[in-house]
Amino acid sequence: MQKVAVIGLGIMGGSIVKALKKSGKYYVIGYNRSAEVNQKALRDGAVDEIWDGTSKLDADITVIAVNPSVAYKLFETLPDLLKKGSILTDICGVKTEIVKMGETVCKNKDIKFIGGHPMAGRERSGYDYSTEDLFFNRSYIFTETPNTDKEALNILSQMAIDIGCSDVTITSPEYHDKMIAYTSQIPHILAGAYMNSPTSATHKGYSAGSYHDVSRVASVDENLWTQLFMENKENLLYEIDILIRNLGDYKEAVARNDTARLSGIIKTGRILKERDIIVNGQEKPHKFG
Repeated sequence: MQKVAVIGLGIMGGSIVKALKKSGKYYVIGYNRSAEVNQKALRDGAVDEIWDGTSKLDADITVIAVNPSVAYKLFETLPDLLKKGSILTDICGVKTEIVKMGETVCKNKDIKFIGGHPMAGRERSGYDYSTEDLFFNRSYIFTETPNTDKEALNILSQMAIDIGCSDVTITSPEYHDKMIAYTSQIPHILAGAYMNSPTSATHKGYSAGSYHDVSRVASVDENLWTQLFMENKENLLYEIDILIRNLGDYKEAVARNDTARLSGIIKTGRILKERDIIVNGQEKPHKFG
């Protein structure tokens, strides 16, 4: 039975340990800087043991389940505490810089680093909101570089399936960040900008599905998402410019009473959504399994 250690037992790390235990295939070691959270995880049966944070960590796989700023600090000390030949991965929402650092610090320590990003989450944060089925039918992204160990990649991909993911996407850190700017970060910016309307204070009684669909992801941790936005600055600015331009098209058509143009813009969005297409010419990631 493989041993998996999860560092950070917030909503994501807590859900990972619960899903690992549910699978019945892993011995699970947990660690959180809050002793109260550690004890909750033990009482829940979500982990088999708690790591003390300083001794050698006897795990085949170690998952860093913290925000980027904490992950960078962990890279300074954690690799020296890991078992030789073991796998280290993370779950940060931006990959280019963290993969560079992870590979650099692990290079001469016989540790195999692979960047990861489970495409799941909730608007709440903390262990109390973690669930064993958070990853059910979701995708898990792992990054691949010229330094990636293929066997380690397959082991992590199988672990993702074991915690409930329906598929695994394998791509470069750079392409991950380009796509995440569009699929994750821009929706959060759109939701926040939408909620900043003065009308939001008086929506009660007038809002239904559309309001909740658009505004849902405005309820996030501002400290975490500031880090993620700034780590992916160039890709995000590119998508913001496109969004502003597209909103300008709507505005201009409405202002000029150009119903034909407005109808055409709406139709284009509908068709693109129905087809769920990928823009031609983009690199296509491959799947595991």
